[in-house]
Amino acid sequence: MNHHHISPLLLTLVLILATSACSLHVQKAVETPRAETSASATAPPLPTPAHRQTEIPSPTPTVTTPPPSEPTILSHADYHVTNRVTLTNAGPGVADRLTLRVALVRSLAPYQELLDSQVSPSGYEVVEDGYGNQYARCEFYGVGAGESAQVELTYQVRAYELSYGLSPCQGETLNTFLDAEANVEADDPSIEALADQLSEGQDNPCQTLRVLYDYVGDNMTYSSYQASDHGAKWALDQRSGDCTEFADLLLALSRAAGIPARFLEGVTYREGTRSELGQIKHDWLEAYLPGVGWVPLDPTWGRFAERRESYFARMSPDHIVVTVGRNLTTLGGYHYFYYTWVGQDIDVSHETEWEVIISQ
Repeated sequence: MNHHHISPLLLTLVLILATSACSLHVQKAVETPRAETSASATAPPLPTPAHRQTEIPSPTPTVTTPPPSEPTILSHADYHVTNRVTLTNAGPGVADRLTLRVALVRSLAPYQELLDSQVSPSGYEVVEDGYGNQYARCEFYGVGAGESAQVELTYQVRAYELSYGLSPCQGETLNTFLDAEANVEADDPSIEALADQLSEGQDNPCQTLRVLYDYVGDNMTYSSYQASDHGAKWALDQRSGDCTEFADLLLALSRAAGIPARFLEGVTYREGTRSELGQIKHDWLEAYLPGVGWVPLDPTWGRFAERRESYFARMSPDHIVVTVGRNLTTLGGYHYFYYTWVGQDIDVSHETEWEVIISQ
């Protein structure tokens, strides 16, 4: 976010503790206070037309990809998904303006179909990035000390169980989604050396990708919650991490081996754990294979030998994608949502919850 005319005496530090799929992350942004205030003690939404489309930059360009082969749809499952984000002003001052951006679940072939959705309050703007991710941008004015502003998003989503054929795994590929980026250090010498070592002797990218996937599953230990993003290099050195590190390491190894790969973040259905954020929020990835197209991989759920086949170029119908891409600029490089505020002598905190219930 760019800021203009910032005086050191007017800076407002926004400390956002936003949980990633398996981790808690600290998000910071700074905005200058403005003079405008609301006479209302409540937090009314910005009175702009809902669903106005605005194009914003993406961290990587949109590209035209070769047509992929179609996966086999084995089954599907329908879910009722609820996401609530609540911002609270601890005061003592008034929050002149709170701005919240929340990633929206959308239809994304072949993984899922959005059957219905609602956002409350209704006065929001939809913005879209170069990946096709969509976000609800909500603004609240005049939020007093001790008061809260809440956004609730509800969806009806159909998720598909997919299986991809990997023959012949040859032909045209992509020259994008190969670069290193924050937390995906594909150009690190140790990651490049390992990717070269594992790729040696493999006949095609499908075989190479499988060797990389197996390496992550065989050598990484799942460490449950992590307090921040550590990245692929850290994961390789420590041989441990949560789902974010599993995904980052396989992303980096794939890109270092010349296989395009991109980050997927979303929610999963796990019976009996619908209120546990560490179980619902999840990271995985997809890789591009010639003659096949984009295929999903979940190295975290596939780390067990008996489940290894189920998450390589296959996907169970319990993964719902929220965003595509790592380090999304619309979210300030963080996960799921991002907020800033304008005002003096205030401290804003958040609470977030997800609920994923299978539809009967």
